[in-house]
Amino acid sequence: MGRLNLRRLIVQNIGKIVSGDWEKGIVRGDTILVEEGLIKRIGNSEDIRAAAGDTVIDANGMVAVPGFIDPHTHLAIGDYAPMQRMVGLLEESLLQGITTILDEWVQFEGLPLFYPPDPIGVKATALLTQRAYKNFHPGGAMKIHAGSIMLVRGIKEADLKELADAGIWKVGQIGGSTDLRPEELIEMVQLARKYGMFVSANYGPGVLKHSAYVDLDLILKIKPDKLAHINGGTTAPDWKQVKELIDNTTMPLEIIPYGNMKIAIKVVQYVKEKGQLRRLLFGSDTPTGQGYLPVAVQRAVIMMSSLCDIPAEQAIAMATGNTGDLYGKWINVGKIEPGKEADIVIIDKPPGSVGRDALEAIEVGDTFGVSAVIVDGRLVALRGRDTRPTERAIKLNGKELRVGDPNEALFDPPRFYWKSTGETYLL
Repeated sequence: MGRLNLRRLIVQNIGKIVSGDWEKGIVRGDTILVEEGLIKRIGNSEDIRAAAGDTVIDANGMVAVPGFIDPHTHLAIGDYAPMQRMVGLLEESLLQGITTILDEWVQFEGLPLFYPPDPIGVKATALLTQRAYKNFHPGGAMKIHAGSIMLVRGIKEADLKELADAGIWKVGQIGGSTDLRPEELIEMVQLARKYGMFVSANYGPGVLKHSAYVDLDLILKIKPDKLAHINGGTTAPDWKQVKELIDNTTMPLEIIPYGNMKIAIKVVQYVKEKGQLRRLLFGSDTPTGQGYLPVAVQRAVIMMSSLCDIPAEQAIAMATGNTGDLYGKWINVGKIEPGKEADIVIIDKPPGSVGRDALEAIEVGDTFGVSAVIVDGRLVALRGRDTRPTERAIKLNGKELRVGDPNEALFDPPRFYWKSTGETYLL
């Protein structure tokens, strides 16, 4: 078949294009043109024609969505989770359609984060992980924005300035672990903001016995850029407190599937009544003691769409464009629109679903399947291990790519592009 033209990609014969933009929803067109890793144009096949040497992916009538974003993770150094003794978790998340990850703070053996908080340790960890993941892309393609500073006693303004100068721009979730009193937290958040840092905070009980309890009064004083897991991580405040926070703030609200799902459903239904669904985004809060789920964000999409009667394209926006907008100063992903990095996932309904396509499958509560994962205009994989099967398969330059061997489907899913070797034998 010859070598692929990695500079120009055309994805055609798309059934529906979900923009990830809350306002636009599903956009007109059946073809996406990618040049130099960026989305160049969205239109019809009659308007966007393939030229000799172009890489052409035929979506076979399936749905195209932006690569999913997970804005709440607790990584280690490398692609493993030491508490769970698991390896390869980030690559698997990529193969399931999570193309971008942001960390709140990392955790690994010997990390002086909890017992007791250590200003030297958390500062060094922020710098190390930021640099490590700047160069390390799990699965050869995943984008990870690591390096969050945990605010603990002993961190000085000079430390925050040094971190900001080095490229650190996130304060790890306040209330996760800290030995600071509320008045100290408020002062330190003000210093972090002085250097342009993004601030997220928990609400309610802290993660550990001595963590700060973040009440509404403290939230109103901190004014976090994101309310991390409003439905608890994993313990949620009572509904009266949650409702009070929603009524008295305008900040984005993050829901995680590991939290209190009764509160999560109440939150979605309440902000829906208030016409504020755009405030919502989904995160995984993994890998933690509550487990590891490579499709946590996708499951949140399915649960909230099907249980709360949210159109699938809006639920997908909560996992893509809403998050991209929130972090837009630092990332250029989350939407299928010209100028955005070409992270695109082709999804389909699973066999036997009563939904006519992936979007209808989501709305009735079925788990959709992944047929292709594209990052920066490069085909990364067909699917992950034990990803739900799809009724259809993509075609690459006219050749149908369907996983039929159980060894490929479950143990070694095909991956297509590696910087070190170029295209694989599959191409």
